[in-house]
Amino acid sequence: MQACDASGVANALEDYRWRVGNVLDQRVAPEVRAVPVYPRRRARRLASTDLRLSPGEALSLRDCLGRLLGERNSILGQVMTPSSRFAYETRVAAALSGCEADSDEESALLERVRRSKSTDLAVAGYDVIFNTEEIERFLSPEASPMEMRGVHGGLIGIAALDELVGLVRRGLDGDGVGEAALSASLQRLRESREAGGLLRTAVLFVAELEAVAAIIHARLNARPVCLQPRPTPIAEIAETVFHKFYARGVQPDLASLRRELAKLVAVLGQAANVQAAELPRPLTAYLEAVQRLDARLVDASRTHAEAWQRLLGQCGRMPDRSDSDNGA
Repeated sequence: MQACDASGVANALEDYRWRVGNVLDQRVAPEVRAVPVYPRRRARRLASTDLRLSPGEALSLRDCLGRLLGERNSILGQVMTPSSRFAYETRVAAALSGCEADSDEESALLERVRRSKSTDLAVAGYDVIFNTEEIERFLSPEASPMEMRGVHGGLIGIAALDELVGLVRRGLDGDGVGEAALSASLQRLRESREAGGLLRTAVLFVAELEAVAAIIHARLNARPVCLQPRPTPIAEIAETVFHKFYARGVQPDLASLRRELAKLVAVLGQAANVQAAELPRPLTAYLEAVQRLDARLVDASRTHAEAWQRLLGQCGRMPDRSDSDNGA
């Protein structure tokens, strides 16, 4: 049984908590924390260089840069999409690598242009990952909790973002990257708002697992379920709830959720490290918040497992080790 379907993830978790509380005669309200919010675009911007060349300087670079200089300053060049801009900057970097100076003056000019365009390439790579409408949709906190079918099957958006990061890394390493390849990865992100829904689902799981653990500990702290290491009728009912509604219901969903959230954290970390520029503080804070949510989910899973081990261990019964290993 997969308990948490499209509209039922919150209901399934609430039902599991209610059943545990009903058996143990305890009530604990879950503490649902806020979902990490992707910062607004103006808070994520990195400054690019403002390379200004005199007519004579531009003329001296004409042989090695050709039409690339004019392309950026054209009307269309001023409104390039992030993918077009990054593809353009990779072409400029490739062209600059073949430029040769005939004098000390030209050598100094080339060095200045290379430093400036190296910064522009890094900023363009950052923008195509973090400053597109596609990534904003993908990480939108307004998304509903994910359908667990999608979580079990793996998030296509995570794979698309990983592919995009790989393309940017190639471009920063000196390879030419075509706009078509970048656009294909962005298109896959455009079709997905999955990550925001994944984060919202993780927040729900953390709150409900922590609440169930608190229910169990509250009962055991007040009075034991078993005075001897053998199950009482209450312990037998509690064990049935554990196996029927957690082990065969919530737990498979939790295992998939933990897997996909860990993958999202990993690819966001790779995206943050793909270029050396210091990230804007609001973006760093967001990435840290996603990492903390992943850690809280792991901690909540462990706390939940330890609570059940305490209860069932008191009664001479213990969950199967796989329950803990796979996210209990």
